[in-house]
Amino acid sequence: MKPQFEAILESLPPQAPRSRLHPYSELIREMRKRKRSYREITEVLRDQFGLKAGISTVRDFLRAQTKSKTKHRDRHSQNSSTTRNRKALTGTNKEQEAPAGTARTQKTFESTERHFQESMQSVLSKPANKPRFEYNSEEPLRILPKHGERDD
Repeated sequence: MKPQFEAILESLPPQAPRSRLHPYSELIREMRKRKRSYREITEVLRDQFGLKAGISTVRDFLRAQTKSKTKHRDRHSQNSSTTRNRKALTGTNKEQEAPAGTARTQKTFESTERHFQESMQSVLSKPANKPRFEYNSEEPLRILPKHGERDD
């Protein structure tokens, strides 16, 4: 980084915590580790420190703290895990497994396609059913009798 930028960054005052719960974050985390409810935590904060905070405020604060730590941890561990996974794949018979799976899939596809073609042939070879009604714009609509019934 440029020295000019570093000088500017160093001259800035430290940023104040954004939450009034920040000074108590260690206590809140420890109480949650000890299976204390959010309600109990808010009561302790009110009774011991005179701090009025809602249950959802404490819960959201803890979630935000956990997210930021997880992001920080993930950023540093991502490179090592990716490298580890690549090393684990080296020397596998991945290339040998693919053709066998592909051949099996091809056979299934051919079988399904053959079944489909046979089904279509049987459907197409049947004569079309005569419609139960015919529409003529010049005549009123009339229902034709079912096959085998007589029209009296």
